[in-house]
Amino acid sequence: MTNPAPASSPGFGHGFALALGALALVVWAVVTGVALKQAALNEEDGGTVLAVFPPGTPTAEAFTAVVRAGGQPVRQTWIPFAWVARSDGSGFVGRLKEEGAVTAYGELSVGPALGGCAVVSLDDKRPVGFQFK
Repeated sequence: MTNPAPASSPGFGHGFALALGALALVVWAVVTGVALKQAALNEEDGGTVLAVFPPGTPTAEAFTAVVRAGGQPVRQTWIPFAWVARSDGSGFVGRLKEEGAVTAYGELSVGPALGGCAVVSLDDKRPVGFQFK
């Protein structure tokens, strides 16, 4: 006696779920990329910044690049190739890029412990596209 073939169940199946998951990842990556691009500081900016170097940059090399750019390393972040650095003069971000930094971001006025995804910053020093008024 042979078993009858199972009837195919109506619905979308695993392929649809995988495609939907892939679409969600692509949309997230694009939105994150655009947000990071807009949040990057201009080359003439200075002050306290988050300097991001290429992944795999040795700690000593990134530290030295910050100093050569005329900045003071404040601290290394949990990401080995990102440093918080400070310089009083303008043009610090441009000098960091000349020394090998990929980009630099301004200070964040809030941390993840202050509100998670429900926090709204009223920092007026952010680019116009990110200000709430």
